[in-house]
Amino acid sequence: MSAAERPARGHHRAGGAAGLGYDRPVGRTRGFDTEQALDAALETFWVHGYDASSMPELCRAMGIQPGSAYAAFGSKRDLFRAALQRYARTVSSEAVLGLTSSPSGLDGLRSYFDDLVEAMVDGRRRWGCLITNSLVEFAERDPDLAGVFDLHLANLEAAFEAALTRAKAAGDLRSGAGPEQAKLLVAVVQGMNVLAKARPGRPALRSVADAALAGLVAAPDAPRLSDRCGYLQD
Repeated sequence: MSAAERPARGHHRAGGAAGLGYDRPVGRTRGFDTEQALDAALETFWVHGYDASSMPELCRAMGIQPGSAYAAFGSKRDLFRAALQRYARTVSSEAVLGLTSSPSGLDGLRSYFDDLVEAMVDGRRRWGCLITNSLVEFAERDPDLAGVFDLHLANLEAAFEAALTRAKAAGDLRSGAGPEQAKLLVAVVQGMNVLAKARPGRPALRSVADAALAGLVAAPDAPRLSDRCGYLQD
């Protein structure tokens, strides 16, 4: 660990019993808002990745001095872990809300992929998904972060399972399709997250989403995702 990444003397690492919690105070403390600072760090990690985000750059983004950052969050790795957890609680949870809140499982699936495509084209997801990016960056070198990644993927899979169960009960899925395909949709989303970083454009991303749903939805009266959104074919 470099000197820039080491916490100040006397600092204790954050972490809950299962290694997933973040037990440092959240809110206004030490003269700055820790949630706003954490959001700024999250954006920096999201855009540039872990390795390319130095502690001086993170401190500039957060608007605080290095000593304050180490006292509030710990080392760079501790800060990164907290940013991943905040991402899961905010960005990921908001994205999954359409899946879990819609009475119609099929509408929930379509809404999720609609929003995903738009976020990848014009929104914050054009940088991909922070957790997916981190999986690629840390898959083999930091097994300790696996719990954060696994929890995120498990929550997404559970939301897909619930939506597919509702869709199957309503007769909206093809014969043989059902909650068992939740893992497939998780894989599709992870692939789209990686693809989004190459900025392929709306038609390419939409075609992936359309194909994923077309393999599940009962034919022949299931409209394309693009038709439902009213997009013009490019």
